[in-house]
Amino acid sequence: MQKTLFIILLLCISAQVVFSQNAKNHVWIETPSDTNNPARYTDDNAIYRAGNSYVFEFQYFDKNGNERFIRYKLVPYIKPEILDNDDTSQTTYWLPDFEFVDAFDNDSCINRYRVTVLPYNNNGGFEKDYNQTVEEISYRLNGEYKTLEYSGIVENTHNIWLHPARDLLFQILELAPFPYIQFPIQRNKKWNWELTIGSHWADERWMMWEGSIKNHYRYKITEVGRIIDTPLGELYCTVVESSAQSRIGKTYLTAYYNDVYGFVKYDYTNIDGSRIDINLVEFQGK
Repeated sequence: MQKTLFIILLLCISAQVVFSQNAKNHVWIETPSDTNNPARYTDDNAIYRAGNSYVFEFQYFDKNGNERFIRYKLVPYIKPEILDNDDTSQTTYWLPDFEFVDAFDNDSCINRYRVTVLPYNNNGGFEKDYNQTVEEISYRLNGEYKTLEYSGIVENTHNIWLHPARDLLFQILELAPFPYIQFPIQRNKKWNWELTIGSHWADERWMMWEGSIKNHYRYKITEVGRIIDTPLGELYCTVVESSAQSRIGKTYLTAYYNDVYGFVKYDYTNIDGSRIDINLVEFQGK
């Protein structure tokens, strides 16, 4: 993901952190001078600290407003391989997938996932120069959490920006605005950025397309200090309204940011008119 973010260095001096120059269309990325420290993108986080764990519960509503549930399943992927003697063979891999069902089943359905902030930026198979805090995303199935993906968080004094969950049903969120807030927080504050998305994110369950698309994102802080009821109690939140538009359509996100827990609530309207509501229900950490 860091390759998709165009970073222009403001200056190159021996200061601890240097930031990208243009925050209008890009995300402010840290560039620590100590490149040997594997925790250099996480040590100074005030919200998403190493070891913090966030459990989210979600609901999905199709384009007709009907609540549907997500049944986990494995599907075969057959990969041909060429052997040393030029013979060929086939290896079958079982990949995680899902299907929509009308009733929730505790043994096979998923309605919660957990985000854990990892201490080092080379966790999860990332290269050591990965310029984001790494998050591990696990999905609860039959009472146990199964890790399916790793992704990134950017947190510094300029902004907090993060990848949403993007496996199983949440692949659809690649087309939606990413959670993103700029500082200082001010009502009516606006900003933009953009991202190119490949067709490997297409899925017949919501939208198919050929080639790449470019999403143009627009954000606005519409409320400051809004009180919402959560399983963690009443929380004061900043409300960020955002949209993403490309040649295939438009998506929306209303995100609720709290200065202790970070993003605690997401209301998505997806590319096909369906909705996903996500709420923080458990927290462990500092």
